[in-house]
Amino acid sequence: MNNLSLTACSIWIREKNPNKNNSIKIINLNKKIMGKKKIYNDFFYLLKEFCKKYSKKFVLNNYEQKMFKIETEDINVEENEKFRYTYIDINSGGYGIEANIVNTKTNKVLYTRKKEHAETIHFRVFFAVPKGEEVCKGIIIFQNIGQYGIKTITTDYLRKYINDELNLYTTTGNICPQVFVKKLLDNDGLMKIIYTRNNVSNDKADTDSMGYGKEERIIAGFSNVKKWKEKISGYFNGTSRIYEFEDIDYSGVKFVTSIYGRTRTININNINNLSIIEGIPDEVVNTFGDIDDEKLKNHFIEVTKEYLEHMVYNKI
Repeated sequence: MNNLSLTACSIWIREKNPNKNNSIKIINLNKKIMGKKKIYNDFFYLLKEFCKKYSKKFVLNNYEQKMFKIETEDINVEENEKFRYTYIDINSGGYGIEANIVNTKTNKVLYTRKKEHAETIHFRVFFAVPKGEEVCKGIIIFQNIGQYGIKTITTDYLRKYINDELNLYTTTGNICPQVFVKKLLDNDGLMKIIYTRNNVSNDKADTDSMGYGKEERIIAGFSNVKKWKEKISGYFNGTSRIYEFEDIDYSGVKFVTSIYGRTRTININNINNLSIIEGIPDEVVNTFGDIDDEKLKNHFIEVTKEYLEHMVYNKI
């Protein structure tokens, strides 16, 4: 089992101030974008200039104590029938903590890492923009390695570049949590469902005794998992009541799932704030334990196709 996962989010760019009609102009990612000093042909040309700026040397973020450097100086934009896409390689890592580097086989300390030393890791980031005349949203997919990721630092520098060079505001957000949940269910990832409700007596004296407070009911070892999948899917389609079970109304519902070896607890109450983090199949790692770049790229392409099918990306 590998320790790779991905984080998917949407991106859109807008002008900072309302126009005379008191509306905010959303930038078309497939057309020319006006900057302070130059005109960018489209979003990918903007991305190309962003890469140039941060590919010269490591940038130090002393507040976060992290280093950041883009290894891709010139992006290669590819396309299929639905969208154009590219990917960039980034090195990033933290510093500021002194630590011993120990050989796990010999149990010996090799050397002591000083506070000014940084442990950098190589990540891949995938960008996609749907084809069309009025496209206002794109998708970014970030590769994660174990507990390490680069979504925050990458989007921070991208926002800064777009603000400084184009005087525009950039937003990144969650995309299609319902699609993510469907993928979990389709991959037989449903492990258990957790129902919760408040069970508080009107008699204050009762609250000091056992049996009052928050009630939790856990359902696992499903005898009919298909029924539960249909019930959860039906909730998103508006055809079933997920909060009702055995004639009891519950105030909270969570379900525990697993996909590609990564376990997630999904809170239905906060589904729109769900961070899209999913495991990456073991097949992207070769027999030597290294990432197969072509297989990783193809997996990102398939994930993008799934989300774009349900994502509103055209201007309204």
